[in-house]
Amino acid sequence: MFTRLKQRSNSQTTAQPSRNIALLLLAAVLVFVSFSLIASVLTWILLLVVCGAIIRGAIYFNYYKHLPSIRTLNLLAILSILGLIYSALSAGLLFGMVNLLILACALKLMKMRSEKDVYQLVISLLFLIGCGFIFNQSIGFSLFYVLLSLTLLLSLACYHAPSINIQKQLKTISTLSVQALPIGLLMFLVLPQLPPLWHTPKAKGAQTGLSEQITPGDIASLSQSSELAFRATFSETPPIARQRYWRAIVMEDFDGKTWRVHPYRQKVREFQLKTKQQFKPKLTGSFFNYEVIAEPTNQPWLFALDIAVPANAQSIRNIMQSGDFLLFNQQPIVSKYQYAVRSYPEALASQSLTANDKRINLTLPQKGNSRTQEWISDLRTKFPNNDDFVKAVLDYFVNQPFVYTLRPDVMLVDPVDRFLFDNQAGFCSHYASALAYALRLGGIPARIVTGYQGGELVENAGQSPYLSIYQYDAHAWVETWRNNTGWQRVDPTALVSPDRIEFGLRQAMQDEGSFLADSPFALARLTNIPWLNNIRLFLADLDYNWSRWVLGFNSEKQRDLFKSILGKLTPERLSILGVGVTLTIALLLSLFFLPHWLQNRLGTTQHLYLRALGAFEKAGTQRETWQGPSAFNQQIDEHYSEKISQPFTQITQLYLRLIYQNKPDAGASVLNTKQCHRMMRHHLALLKAELSKKPT
Repeated sequence: MFTRLKQRSNSQTTAQPSRNIALLLLAAVLVFVSFSLIASVLTWILLLVVCGAIIRGAIYFNYYKHLPSIRTLNLLAILSILGLIYSALSAGLLFGMVNLLILACALKLMKMRSEKDVYQLVISLLFLIGCGFIFNQSIGFSLFYVLLSLTLLLSLACYHAPSINIQKQLKTISTLSVQALPIGLLMFLVLPQLPPLWHTPKAKGAQTGLSEQITPGDIASLSQSSELAFRATFSETPPIARQRYWRAIVMEDFDGKTWRVHPYRQKVREFQLKTKQQFKPKLTGSFFNYEVIAEPTNQPWLFALDIAVPANAQSIRNIMQSGDFLLFNQQPIVSKYQYAVRSYPEALASQSLTANDKRINLTLPQKGNSRTQEWISDLRTKFPNNDDFVKAVLDYFVNQPFVYTLRPDVMLVDPVDRFLFDNQAGFCSHYASALAYALRLGGIPARIVTGYQGGELVENAGQSPYLSIYQYDAHAWVETWRNNTGWQRVDPTALVSPDRIEFGLRQAMQDEGSFLADSPFALARLTNIPWLNNIRLFLADLDYNWSRWVLGFNSEKQRDLFKSILGKLTPERLSILGVGVTLTIALLLSLFFLPHWLQNRLGTTQHLYLRALGAFEKAGTQRETWQGPSAFNQQIDEHYSEKISQPFTQITQLYLRLIYQNKPDAGASVLNTKQCHRMMRHHLALLKAELSKKPT
């Protein structure tokens, strides 16, 4: 007895370090997944996560032996919840929910005292990893989250089987994961691609990219970023460089310094969202079909060439269009978002000018920029005809020594005056702001459009060409109304720096050397080094295919896949496909588990002996775990008659002979084994017959 107690004590001592490793792995997963969401997590919650991980590390290395008391944790939980409620009021519901989940995991990490606590933390961490995919969907983060999921499985394995070393556990988890991969892939392809069961709550997180207001010089700072804005895949040849004006935001409210989205437009869009009313522009001329994969911006507006309309059923359900020809989603873009559109480049001139449009786009600030007002007044006197007046204004940009630069001087007071007559150096927003203001002073409706211009064209054999548009492609231009030609795009940047439109910002800034000057390690700056440029293009192509074929795999692409396999989608063919997939999964499972089952299957000798033991169990006599075959046979001799004990004695002797005395290399052993099995079956039949009569 003392020996067994000592063995049990040694077993528990050996198991405890392995369980501590499991808890340490859980702490590591919580730390890594929390810091992967650092942009969405409050700093003090991250500190709590780090404190919980430090406590677990101290316990593992025997620096600390006691967890915080339940009273301490309850007090900390109450204070944390109050702080989170206060912070969530300004952070938004989505970020509040994520922070609440991380906070709960951090407190649970400090409290784990039972198996139930471990299970709760593992489930919460799996859900938290799922939340990570909302914010980070790149292939790098996806692999990172897969690794964290495998670490969770490893921690469970270590916790439940502490006597097995971690290397063997890791091998088992890896093998099971590889085996599950084809089944997971099949389920990804064939399970219905349902829309979200709920909308993502609107968050007040930091937006990226363009803003709904612009002060001359703002886009110049944005142009120092090499982050991806979106990609567009064309079904046919993409438009040429000078036609790639990607519309995003229209700004019609000007206070003399800053352009903003007009409050009237904002109210109209809110009304559209409530009533689900679509604005329908007049569509004329040829068109482009393409798909856009937009990066998260935390804003609802989308990117498209003029004039765009949703091109498939899913896009029509989710995308709205406003009276200023913008596309916007019904929810903010908090993760990569794919949509299909069709653009009519000739349709902008076919639109009408409403009374509200005219009033909004002729409104002027009451004061400021007096020199510009005098200049336009003189020009208007000389050129009463609208076309002549517009030409005179544009000629001013051509004839004066204007310079296109990413390093414009700050112009705080009367910025239009200082730009037109003093500095004469600026970025696209300076030129667009000055031109739109000048045209309004001359009585011609004008507005600023911000978006992106250009894009890097990638053409690979075997797939559709696509354009990668980066933040440094951000641009601003002017739309003006002519009574005889309708709305027209006018880009003063094209007059001052044609290279910016034809070849992109990199080429335009080659002499100045300011392209991505604030990002010295950006790969986009190193395109002149072939091998680095090849790496950059390979990574971009990898990310593109991941975004399009994995993240963008929706119900329509699934339907196209089924059509390519089945030809015509009928209930009978879909049923056949479902049965085929089910049989394939069953076959894979059998291939995985059949070798293991065969390896652990009992031999004939053991099977016959166990059947004999089972017959005695039915009769009320069960062999104890500590009893060997000989000891149990002796027990049967003492308690049962010779008619019962004699057959069992023969079975036991044959069993011991075959298990412990047979020589595999003996030539006659095969024949003897068969004879022994025949004799065991004969005695087993006699035994069952006697036991069924009357036990003694």
